Amino acid sequence: MTIAFSVVGVFYNTQVDLAQVQGNTVGEVMQYLYRTDPNFYYTSIVFDGNTIVNSFGINHPTPFTGRTGIGYPAGFYRLAQTFTAPTPNPYSVWQYYLANQNGVRQPAVGDFSFTKAKVQDGWSIVWRLVTVCNAPTGLAKRMRKLVAPEQQAAVGVA
Repeated sequence: MTIAFSVVGVFYNTQVDLAQVQGNTVGEVMQYLYRTDPNFYYTSIVFDGNTIVNSFGINHPTPFTGRTGIGYPAGFYRLAQTFTAPTPNPYSVWQYYLANQNGVRQPAVGDFSFTKAKVQDGWSIVWRLVTVCNAPTGLAKRMRKLVAPEQQAAVGVA
């Protein structure tokens, strides 16, 4: 009864025996890892009444090779979200997705909060930090000069 758990960007991949976790939500898996893996670290905050992941940190005690073959030095690797009030533009936020044993993404049933989304044996949990623009950025003015007027609407710089 294992599930795969990974955090993109901090080079963390592990297998978790779901029978050892006291529950089967994404949040309970993370609490289990926090208690049992001294190299796994995460923080969460409450924002508008919802618990959201604030950061992930992974200690790599020895040098390692990433999945693309690039070597990295030992050390603590940490990424944090920037979703705050007032909301900056752009901002970054942690996002997770679930996939079944065949690699097909699965929507969480009911509440999409990581504290309530349930996983099943053989599934995988992947966390990644995504950047979101909530308004045009300063680059938009420069892009207008590079895109022909008749194509501006098609690429979103009109």
